[in-house]
Amino acid sequence: MDEMLPIVLSASRRTDLVGCYPEYFIEKLKTYPPEKVHTIVIWTKNPYNLIYHHVLPSVLKQYSQLYIHLTITGLGGTILEPHIPPWEQVIDFLPELIKLTGGPERISWRFDPIVTAEDSTRQFENFPLFSVIAKSVSVHGITACRTSWATPYKKVFQRMQQKGFILKTLTHAEQMAQAHQMSEVAHSLGMELHYCSMEGFPRSRCIDGELLNTLHPERRICSTRKARGQRPQCGCTESIDIGWYSLKCAHGCLYCYAEPQRR
Repeated sequence: MDEMLPIVLSASRRTDLVGCYPEYFIEKLKTYPPEKVHTIVIWTKNPYNLIYHHVLPSVLKQYSQLYIHLTITGLGGTILEPHIPPWEQVIDFLPELIKLTGGPERISWRFDPIVTAEDSTRQFENFPLFSVIAKSVSVHGITACRTSWATPYKKVFQRMQQKGFILKTLTHAEQMAQAHQMSEVAHSLGMELHYCSMEGFPRSRCIDGELLNTLHPERRICSTRKARGQRPQCGCTESIDIGWYSLKCAHGCLYCYAEPQRR
């Protein structure tokens, strides 16, 4: 990473710092003063603390640019996402989040992952919710959506089996069929669809240095070089992630690959 350029902070791919560790987030930012930071890229499923925490919002406002990846899968409050608010409640936070970032162009909606799971009596599937959530999100001027399908890691299968669920995987043809339907909905709403690290789909950049440079209110420049150490299909540019897998996310999502397997 070019030490002459201001850095992009990722907070965080590894755990939901906003939802679960706001005090750690605040403390960690002391290591990265605003003048050295180009953008803080925030990843969260529960943005409550971005608005109502007694300290975090004022700390973040000291930085020149915030970009939020807001995950809304439609599964909040179900057994698959037991400690996430219902999607309608999360969407209600959008006006305040837009004020915090300075505009809807600095918020990306993550419909991620797409999940199909079933037990002996019922099936959970969030794909049918895409269109209704997309319409609700687009009303606020958000035009970027990022998506992927749940990855069938062994520990994910085992965790879900312990709860009596089977994670169903789709063939590439089935994924393409769903992608076509989502693309039609997105296009009708003026929304662009991106696929996050999905083999057989166009490579995208969740952290996109070129986009962050374009959006930066002071036109500061960050690195646009490809990040190292990410998955092969990931096109993200360079950043520093300030979260750790040891900061165990408290959301309890059954399909999460970052959640360790319980013995």
